[in-house]
Amino acid sequence: MLNRQGIRFPRLFPGKSPGIHYAWIIIAIAGFMHMAGGSVRQAFGVLVVPLQQDMGWSPASITLGYALGSIIGAAMAPLSGIATDQFGARKVILAGILFFFLGAMITGAANQVWHLWISYGIFLGVAQACFSVPILTTATAWFRTRLGVGIGLLQAAHGLGPAVMAVFLSALISALTWKTAFWLIGLSSSAVMLGLMLLFRNEPSHLGLRPYGAPPTERSQEKADPALEKQRAKAFLVSMQGTNAFRQLVAVHFLGCVGHAIVIIYIIPIAVVVGVDVVSASGILSTLMAVSVLTRFVTPVVADYLGAKRAMATMFALQGLPVLMLFWTQELWQFYMFAVIFGIGYGGEGSAFPIINRQYFGRGPMGRSFGWQQAGAGTGMAVGGWIGGILYAIFGSYDITVILSLLASVGGAALILSMPSTARLLIPPWEEGLTSSAPPERSRPVPAGD
Repeated sequence: MLNRQGIRFPRLFPGKSPGIHYAWIIIAIAGFMHMAGGSVRQAFGVLVVPLQQDMGWSPASITLGYALGSIIGAAMAPLSGIATDQFGARKVILAGILFFFLGAMITGAANQVWHLWISYGIFLGVAQACFSVPILTTATAWFRTRLGVGIGLLQAAHGLGPAVMAVFLSALISALTWKTAFWLIGLSSSAVMLGLMLLFRNEPSHLGLRPYGAPPTERSQEKADPALEKQRAKAFLVSMQGTNAFRQLVAVHFLGCVGHAIVIIYIIPIAVVVGVDVVSASGILSTLMAVSVLTRFVTPVVADYLGAKRAMATMFALQGLPVLMLFWTQELWQFYMFAVIFGIGYGGEGSAFPIINRQYFGRGPMGRSFGWQQAGAGTGMAVGGWIGGILYAIFGSYDITVILSLLASVGGAALILSMPSTARLLIPPWEEGLTSSAPPERSRPVPAGD
């Protein structure tokens, strides 16, 4: 069946053809992978107080597991990008499902704090790298136009997962044993993700399709030659690494993740310190994540049409400035008000990175680019996620931690504003020197600017 763009749809069911481009099916699959694969880690703040009370472990030792996972994820992200460019996103994601399953199983069996370091720190850290980089890479490959909408839906799903998981995990641990809760999550999520991989494809050429929004004159390509794809990935990386923006985006991702990791990991302990009960405090984190869904969707759309630089800087500022509220927040309703305000900036802070990459570097093998930026993000999550426990042990409060969150987010906004305009590509026509049986398709700038 052909749509109005002349694109043939693959038949998912005999005798039926869906009325949408397969790119949207890829976004739906990738969105669930983001929800299932990342929500357990993002809802880690729910675990701090129960483990502190039930196991007698200190906040610093508990959050070390989260920090290790972020460090491992950061270290593995560039390798995940390389593997994505060389072997395809599907194989890397399958490896991530295996590590996610093992991480959940080991977490359920944990009775020593170092078990948590292994499960969250190693297995779930590797899983995070295997999910985040190939999912973003695949999403950008399936779109010529409306990339902002696709990325917005994907990022919204990424925010919705932790919003649901924060409350669900807290209730599950209260109703069941620790082991049952994590084993149930590991088995059910892994089974669904494996099923979805049967429908997942790395790029349109694997189904004989054109990307969404590609002109009818663009011929549907056969599966690319692996040797040529390796050559393209290397040439694209060399061109990107020659720009200051490549390194600046890594630093921006680091600062943004320091800023919000502190809040999402320590907002529940901060609330408990002033007398809020644990279950009500978990609702604060859930509310924060739920509100972020809106700007996770809206920010990439705005960035795609109006330019990513100003949109991202605005969201960084909106993430940083509201943390000042925590210095006078005491009542539960005040914490919920903070969650709503902070969630707006938090949702938009990182959701436009795929858009600014497209506007700066055009179309090309993005695995390595996203890999290095995810390395910056993971390092930031590690620093923000662990340092609060250390500073609390030193000063007996979270005040210095809150100030650090503010400085990191505002510093990220300032760095973004210092970067070049997104109105034109920063790299030259990098495919000119490649050898191919067909003329290469040049990367074109996206019409948006700052």
